[in-house]
Amino acid sequence: MMDLFVGLNLFLLFIIIGLFAIWIWALIDILTSKFNEDLMQIVWLLVVFFLPFIGVLLYLLIGRTMKRQSPNESNPSDKYDHLTKLKSLLDEGILTTEEYEAEKEKILKH
Repeated sequence: MMDLFVGLNLFLLFIIIGLFAIWIWALIDILTSKFNEDLMQIVWLLVVFFLPFIGVLLYLLIGRTMKRQSPNESNPSDKYDHLTKLKSLLDEGILTTEEYEAEKEKILKH
């Protein structure tokens, strides 16, 4: 009977440590991410901090889709599509050569 009690305590301890690790991961992910709306970072921090288990679940289901997609995560062909659009804007005279080169440099760096 005592062995069962010790085993159950160890099991619960591992579950608590795992949940705590996921909570910390969610907070770090929120802090290091950029969201489509700047205010959403603060909102998600508050939700996850004050509602640890429900907040993490909501963040995993909803919040991660609100993050701004970086050029590195996007489809590589998108980069070339964007360059093609920039070139057409340059050819039409909408962009200056300096603006085109600056934007092109930003895209190629990522």
